[in-house]
Amino acid sequence: MRRLFPRSTRRSLGLVVQPDGLALAQASAPVKGCLHIQRWHWLALQDAPKTQQSLLAGWPDPAWLRNARLKAGCQAQDAALSIEDSRLRRFNLTLQSGLHVRDQVKAIEAELNRQLPWPLADTVWDFHTLPATDSAAQMNPTHRPAWLVAAMQAQAVQHVEVLATQRAWVAACEHWCRVAGLWLMRLEPAWQAEARWQLQSSEVGRQPAQGMAPHLQARAGGLALGVLAP
Repeated sequence: MRRLFPRSTRRSLGLVVQPDGLALAQASAPVKGCLHIQRWHWLALQDAPKTQQSLLAGWPDPAWLRNARLKAGCQAQDAALSIEDSRLRRFNLTLQSGLHVRDQVKAIEAELNRQLPWPLADTVWDFHTLPATDSAAQMNPTHRPAWLVAAMQAQAVQHVEVLATQRAWVAACEHWCRVAGLWLMRLEPAWQAEARWQLQSSEVGRQPAQGMAPHLQARAGGLALGVLAP
């Protein structure tokens, strides 16, 4: 999902909350524009204080996170978190091609209003256009017969994927990050962050993260890179 607060940043933090700990990945973008992961770290929740309750149910005390990440050498404040699948609604919609962005938004909002189990006003959502898979659409324009071009122009559609979650939960995430000394820049599903890592990790290096499972490394690394190069 798009950045909640666009800012100019040179360093970012990907953070994955697990039942037993937090996976951290700090990325940076040097002056030459070459992304890389500066630091990996695993924070075990068994080391977190038991007396204070988190602002977000099931998540660690943000004051502990603030101190623990600084001790681990993670100085970045611009953060990205993954959205749990249980909190996410995902829709594939078909829209008329060539619509103005304002009209696209209206069409998507109408569909969300119909399908969401909660009010649209209580929703944070984003969308992206899916690549065409039809063989005719992928055909080189110079090789398309005139009748096919005319038919495609007359019936042109675009397919979009929409991701939505509840605004109250997003606000709780923002507040939790703020108390932890972080600035929430991005929220996205785990599979999206992992896909970014698979595409970009060859440029930043596939360094193994000690004490961190490969899927957590991919998730945290992809989140961190998403703040710098969405």
